[in-house]
Amino acid sequence: MATLMLVMMVKILPVIAGVYYFGHLGKSFRLTLYLTAIAFVCEIYGLYIGRYLHRHNSWLFNIYMMLEVWLAGAAAIYLMDLKKKWPFWGILVLDTIFWIINLAMGSIFIFANVAMVAGLIVLTMMYLVLLFNNCVFKDRDLLRQPVFWLSLSTIIYCACDIPYFGMHNYFIGHAPALAAKMIRINSILDIIRYPLVAISFILVGQQKQVILNAA
Repeated sequence: MATLMLVMMVKILPVIAGVYYFGHLGKSFRLTLYLTAIAFVCEIYGLYIGRYLHRHNSWLFNIYMMLEVWLAGAAAIYLMDLKKKWPFWGILVLDTIFWIINLAMGSIFIFANVAMVAGLIVLTMMYLVLLFNNCVFKDRDLLRQPVFWLSLSTIIYCACDIPYFGMHNYFIGHAPALAAKMIRINSILDIIRYPLVAISFILVGQQKQVILNAA
């Protein structure tokens, strides 16, 4: 329970920072803010469904996973300093088709872990491209770049969650006690991810304020 409360606290941090600096956020960072707010609401509602109504909440997270892919994916694409971005939009469409097929072969009430892994791979790839194309080889101080922190948060979370979600349904079916313990992996990654997102919002806000004050 203590871990869950900590997760909820860190998830609200970027929401607070994003709302505070909302007027300074560009399209990509606003999409990230919307995603963070949705994640926070889904966490609360999923907890309510599972613990208090004692019903399956997999359908909720099956829907959320596609919202995450599109919002996070679109945010990355808008930030990319590339002339041709259509292949990345095509990847999002293909991932959506794969998600639909995965659900059609199972059920919306069964967690689509294969589609989840596919989405995590897509986002990891996109944010790696964003990190190296927009941040690593730039002259600016890396730690002062909001895109660096946003990319880092997504890469750490998605790349490290791939093996966990890849085995999610297997452990639930064959080792439920182990599955209950392994969920802490996702909680730890949440605790790492969302403060980094908050840092990216704060840096955007502070840098825009400096520009306005200097004008």
